[in-house]
Amino acid sequence: MELGKSKKITKYIVSSTMVVNAMAAPVAVFAANDKVDPALVPAAVQELLDKGILQGDHNGNVNLEGKLTRIQVAAILARALNLDVSKSGTVSFTDVSSDSWGLKYIASLQNLGIMVGDNGKFRPNAYLTKEELATILVRVTQTNIVGKGNNMGISDAGQVSDWAKGYVQAALEAGLIPSQDGKFDPKGQITRQQVAQVASNFTKNVKFEEYKSSINTLLDEGKKISNSDPTV
Repeated sequence: MELGKSKKITKYIVSSTMVVNAMAAPVAVFAANDKVDPALVPAAVQELLDKGILQGDHNGNVNLEGKLTRIQVAAILARALNLDVSKSGTVSFTDVSSDSWGLKYIASLQNLGIMVGDNGKFRPNAYLTKEELATILVRVTQTNIVGKGNNMGISDAGQVSDWAKGYVQAALEAGLIPSQDGKFDPKGQITRQQVAQVASNFTKNVKFEEYKSSINTLLDEGKKISNSDPTV
């Protein structure tokens, strides 16, 4: 994972204390080691680092504004849900090698139907988009998407992919992911900052333990989530 220099934290800290509890606000993702000055670590992110959900490289490098790839998001999500990835097995994706560092995370999420790729490919190094993140969160919570997709309440609804419309509307209604100034920016690439904040808020959700328990039970039983489809 290519991350930037730790000195980039400084320019971010000015605004981080103002937005640390807002889901729409960005928060840094950086390495959990002694090279990071604890005084510069926003509380929400530090909590995720302490839990081992967010990790940087072995040199302690950071990148506050860098985009997150699908393989990186798979790892963050699997850690947040405390999935037993030892049971993950192999994957059927033609673009994920058997020695990939993220194989176990991808396999677990594929088996659950949370991240299932498209046309036999996972696109591990592609940057995650906002509509993909919305889909993933809705699948984890197993929110009902029946009848959703025609009333998203955003000005750029026409830019949302057909397969993602139900998920985006469900995510917006459930408050899982925010819009900004009436726009959702469905094709926008998710940054480490945004995923960190969404993950922080998600793990603090009053139903998070319920979500986590349900997902782990499904994994143990070899079952998929109830609202899975072959698109993301």
